[in-house]
Amino acid sequence: MEDKIKNQIDIINNKIKELNSLYHIAANRSGISDGEIGIWSVLLRPKEEYSQQDLSELLSLPKQTVNSIISGLTKKGFVYLKHVSGTRNRKVICLTEEGLKYGTNHVKWIFDAEESVLEQTDLK
Repeated sequence: MEDKIKNQIDIINNKIKELNSLYHIAANRSGISDGEIGIWSVLLRPKEEYSQQDLSELLSLPKQTVNSIISGLTKKGFVYLKHVSGTRNRKVICLTEEGLKYGTNHVKWIFDAEESVLEQTDLK
């Protein structure tokens, strides 16, 4: 039984490595860093507003990594930080019009491909 579990863990780990490799290739094709993929996935599928802290927790990324990515996206004019009224220093990340355009034209294809693959599975 123990060998079976170890084999299953190895299979899962190998599939995760394959998936990460595919995301790396997709990021390169889109002209973004690997870390940006997760950020864009959240920003392009807004269900609610997220702060940098929220993104760090949601994507299991270090706070400094999220901060660096958001800082870069801000410098490019793709996002801005909006203060949340009633809070001391909470700011949420918002796409600019230019950011939405860039994300839609250069990054969204990655998430569309994910959806297309998922539609072909029985995991719906």
